Amino acid sequence: MMKVNDFLKYTITLNIEYENYFSLIYDTKYLLEARLGADRIFIAKKSIYANCRKRAVQKAVQWFWKEFKGVLGSVHKTMIVDDPHGEVVYDEGFACNDLCNKYLCEETIARIIEESDGELIKDVSEGSENHPPNSVKRAKRRRKLSNVIAPRMTQTPAGTIYYRTTVVPQCSKNGKIIQRRKVKNVKLASKTLEKALREISRRGLDRHETDDVISTEVVQEKLKEAA
Repeated sequence: MMKVNDFLKYTITLNIEYENYFSLIYDTKYLLEARLGADRIFIAKKSIYANCRKRAVQKAVQWFWKEFKGVLGSVHKTMIVDDPHGEVVYDEGFACNDLCNKYLCEETIARIIEESDGELIKDVSEGSENHPPNSVKRAKRRRKLSNVIAPRMTQTPAGTIYYRTTVVPQCSKNGKIIQRRKVKNVKLASKTLEKALREISRRGLDRHETDDVISTEVVQEKLKEAA
């Protein structure tokens, strides 16, 4: 049943292999009106209505599995949904795995790749029924850079704060370095800078930061305490 706000029309196209088309008739008694195209491929079309392409794709996938019950194979190898309203547009926030940008026809794929200026390429991976590939993918994975919010402290785009703590302090004797400093990034539970600073102090993560170069005697004393 079409909802009041499902006023946009989209066309589903099924490219069905010759054997699969007759298996559909024999196994399910479902007579799908289709025409035989090139390379012994049956082509069937169906109109669907939704308020946006993302919703149209969602409804199309649900219809595909409900009607054909897997007889036609994987949906990503059989079905495409057109983009008559120009909703698939490349921008900085373009997500390849967004339903709006999946099950694209070759023409739309070519257009979006051109718009991306080399950022996108066609996704030709096999995928599976449970994990279908996208129509396009990024030529190179974009790195999400962390922001420096304070000395030794960075915050990821997701909001996680890390503190670069000294695990092994640098040690010198008679003006020569006999032990190099080793550091590592420690994930903090705090989500704000103020709370993170208190957490660092409470956990003692900054205990070596006031004086990076310490004497051999201090190192030996710490080793005795640990023993």
